[in-house]
Amino acid sequence: MAAPLTVVEPATLIRWDRDGIDVELPGLGPTRVGLRGRHQAANVAVADAVLDALAEAGIASVDVEARRRGYATTVWPGRLELLDLGEGRDVLLDGAHNPAGAAALAQALDDLRPHLAAGPLTLVVASMADKDVDGVVSALGAAAALRNATVIATSVDAPRAMPAADLAERWRRVSGPATVTEVSDPLEAVKVALAGPGTTVVAGSLYLVGAVRAHLVDDPDLRDPDPLDPDPRDAGSGAAAR
Repeated sequence: MAAPLTVVEPATLIRWDRDGIDVELPGLGPTRVGLRGRHQAANVAVADAVLDALAEAGIASVDVEARRRGYATTVWPGRLELLDLGEGRDVLLDGAHNPAGAAALAQALDDLRPHLAAGPLTLVVASMADKDVDGVVSALGAAAALRNATVIATSVDAPRAMPAADLAERWRRVSGPATVTEVSDPLEAVKVALAGPGTTVVAGSLYLVGAVRAHLVDDPDLRDPDPLDPDPRDAGSGAAAR
């Protein structure tokens, strides 16, 4: 197809903090990225290269300042999303439903641990039974931040979900956590985790993250429309008809 090939190296990681990372990008210099995790240095480099390619092809042109604003304000619900619940409690949400995602979360936990709420760390985890559960447990369990942590295995309401007791048994084979228990109901598991100060990590399943996020965050973008509210498109079409 005579399509050009561009090989993109990850941006140089300068630093990270509680709210994102700073990288060095060719053509932009030091750049803020509003996503957590050092793996986002590769993603932002690819995004910037795509914008370069679009400009070279005459499809779209995005100036430097617009790129900076975009990278700095990008949000990704449920992907290393940090919720500050106050009273010394943090909740970190991340799907991490495969070994690669679990390894990225493990690295991010070690990087972020000094920036998270002081106190014990609790992992609330669920999984689909048809996933590489042992691979996920092994990768995530390697995080130094999870040493002496509490793991609460739970399950979501889905036919493919692994029972909480089975998942807890997988986690008991990992040497890092100090305590592994199971609470079948996911919202009850989170309630137990949030009983005191510290950081709660919710991971292992996007179904779990979605359920917990819906419980903790009133996100207007994710609300179902009220069937009694008129559709604004109807008003527009009516005015046009008149």
